[in-house]
Amino acid sequence: MQQGILAEFLFNVLAVLGSDGLLEVARQSTDDDRRDADVHRRSDFGLNLGYQIKSALHVDHPWAVDRLHIRFTVLKDRLVTHPLFWYFFAYLDPRIMRFADPVFIVPSIEVHKHAIPHLHGDTWHFDFDASLGPGAHDRWVPYRVNTLEVGKRILAIIADIERDQAISRSLSVGGQAGCLDLLWVRRASGIIAPRSQAA
Repeated sequence: MQQGILAEFLFNVLAVLGSDGLLEVARQSTDDDRRDADVHRRSDFGLNLGYQIKSALHVDHPWAVDRLHIRFTVLKDRLVTHPLFWYFFAYLDPRIMRFADPVFIVPSIEVHKHAIPHLHGDTWHFDFDASLGPGAHDRWVPYRVNTLEVGKRILAIIADIERDQAISRSLSVGGQAGCLDLLWVRRASGIIAPRSQAA
C-alpha cells in the first residue's frame, strides 16, 4: 500500500513539474476503472488520459543488465483497453528514494497484447519485462523516457491523440484529406468547431 501511494505521488510530481505546470493530475477516489490518475492540460478539459501506475522496489539482473519486471493481474471484466488509457511502469529505487531512469509510458493496447498475457479462469495475468540498459533493443524501447521528461512526453501524447482525432474527423466529413468542405480548428478552450473553406 505504501509503495503504491508513493509511486502515484512521484508520478504526479514528474507530470506537473516536468510539464512546467501545463498538466493537471487528479487522483481517483475509487478504483473501479483501474485509473490511478487522470491527466489533462490545465484549463483544457477536452481530453483526459487515464494512467495505471505500476512500480517495483527491485530489479532483476540477467546477463548483468538491470531489467524491470512487474507482474500484475486484472479481472477479466475489469480489463480496459482504450487509446486514452495508459500504463506507467517504473523502478522505485529505495537507495535514491525516487524513480530510477528510465521509466516507461505505454498505451494499454500494447501492454495487453505484449506483456505476456495469460488468462487463468476469470483473471488476466501480465508480466512487463523491460531492459533498463542504455543499449536495449526490446519491444519497450519506444516507450522509455527519462524521469525529467515525463511531463513533456505526456504533453506530446495528448498532442498526438488530438492530431489523430482531427484527421479522423476530417476524413469522416470529407471522405479524403484532399477534398474537404470543412476545416476543423481547435481553439484554446478545447472546443473543436467547424469553419467553412468556401469563400
